[in-house]
Amino acid sequence: MQTIYNALAVPFGYILHFFYNFSENYLLSLFILVLLVKLILLPSSISQQKGSAKQLRLQPKVNRIRQKYSNGGQPTREMQMKMQEEMQALYQREGYSAMAGGCLPMLIQFPIMIGLYGIVYAPLSRVLAISEDVLQKAAQTLGIEMAAQSQSRNYEIQILSKVTADNMPASIAKYGEEILKLKDQFLLFGKIDLTQSPDFKSPSILWLIPVTVLVLGLLTSIIMMQRQKQTNPEMAKNPSTGCMMLFSPIMSVVFTFMFPAGVGVYWIMSSLFTLLQTIILNKTHNPQKVIAISMIDETVERRSREAAVKKLKEFSDKASDN
Repeated sequence: MQTIYNALAVPFGYILHFFYNFSENYLLSLFILVLLVKLILLPSSISQQKGSAKQLRLQPKVNRIRQKYSNGGQPTREMQMKMQEEMQALYQREGYSAMAGGCLPMLIQFPIMIGLYGIVYAPLSRVLAISEDVLQKAAQTLGIEMAAQSQSRNYEIQILSKVTADNMPASIAKYGEEILKLKDQFLLFGKIDLTQSPDFKSPSILWLIPVTVLVLGLLTSIIMMQRQKQTNPEMAKNPSTGCMMLFSPIMSVVFTFMFPAGVGVYWIMSSLFTLLQTIILNKTHNPQKVIAISMIDETVERRSREAAVKKLKEFSDKASDN
């Protein structure tokens, strides 16, 4: 699992390293990288929106099929199988795929998110391109426990937290100026040390990180719940749906108290872009709007086919008369 985790982080590490060399600003480089990834994933997000619109359009037909096999109560196993067969036939006729409309875009995003998380947790190796062996020697010199840390790469954040110009380990001395420069950029607004983790029991300025993550997550969940009411009213009525959508931002807050604040800043950037993207796509690819455009396109296509058939018939009649 760790091999896969590192492999996914490597390509993003090269990109972040390039942006850092160009901008000489870690947070700006991370911001550009997250923006770039969101733009790359935009087509999959649009595909999800279109899939939701298609699902909304098919919902009345799906409900009729379910009602047909409900038998006034719980359908039998045989009736359930027939119902599934009829629904699959409907999806095939309409060109709708539940995988392409919902699951596939999420599966595409998952490894990318893991890769991004990997580079955020390993700034020294990914941004400054310092080898892992050298960093582990430096960590041991600074008294950082390596047994569990080497698996999570958390020791890189701890090195940044502990290293100074006076205690710089010999193994990383030649990178000393670059490391100290990067460390300075982990001090946000001159007050928030991004190498430290917020303490749940001790309120501090670091609490701004989880609070911001919570606000952005809740706003995104509220917008998604409103969209769910449009695309799938029956599902939206289910209390568990609302609980699941609220569960994600709450868990994000829990994680921000477990990890260094630098990881929390990444979550803030990602959440902010997700929120803006959700708002924009709800405007540009609103389910009702997508359905209306789809119906117009289908009408134009149908009339074109009818006109082509009519011309072909006229040509055939003329040929028969001759």
